[in-house]
Amino acid sequence: MKKGIFIETENVSRFESVMRQALDTERGRPGMVCVYSAAGLGKTLAAERHYAQHGGAYVRVWEDWSQQAFLQAIAFELTGSRPHGSDRCKWAICEALADNRRVIYVDEADRLNIKRIEDLRDIYVYTGVPIVLIGELGLPTMLSARARVDDRIPGEYRVEFTGISATDVMLYAQEAAGLDLSPEASAMVAKGTKGNFRRIHNVLLSLEQAALAADTVEVDADMVKRVRA
Repeated sequence: MKKGIFIETENVSRFESVMRQALDTERGRPGMVCVYSAAGLGKTLAAERHYAQHGGAYVRVWEDWSQQAFLQAIAFELTGSRPHGSDRCKWAICEALADNRRVIYVDEADRLNIKRIEDLRDIYVYTGVPIVLIGELGLPTMLSARARVDDRIPGEYRVEFTGISATDVMLYAQEAAGLDLSPEASAMVAKGTKGNFRRIHNVLLSLEQAALAADTVEVDADMVKRVRA
């Protein structure tokens, strides 16, 4: 299978639409963004792709990060330096964003102490830049514990990634492996993997081998049954 293939799934389309609104200072609605789902549904890939295209600061949370370590990680992404002291970090972040509006992406945000979320709220209030919180299904519940944070995430800026559809499976199989899955085969893969992108990838690897052995690019339901047996 080809590496680095990215398809614009229904999930990605919804995420991109929200980010366009959040970045549109004239017509968009200000607010923080919450992206959440069970593991393996592509939210991190979507956020990393958006970051690669638009820049900003992308940090992946470490367990038990202190306030200073967390803020230093963001400051380093924006300024290339790690100021000593939490207050200095916050001001360095805010100053870096004052004249250059950039997104802050925080992946695995559900691992953060709630006080670190408050630090992000402070930065958002001061700068108005979009802050994208990415995490698993418990993230919205965690954020709801602090009304002053929760109130800054508009309803339309809460993006839940759901299972990848049969149509997306068909497109990914074609783009990544050159396989033509029948509608029934695509539906079986989507259902059998519960729409989990990582599992879909593994199934397609098996289907690619089976199709190669059969000297075909056509994949029907029977072939899916054989590789899933």
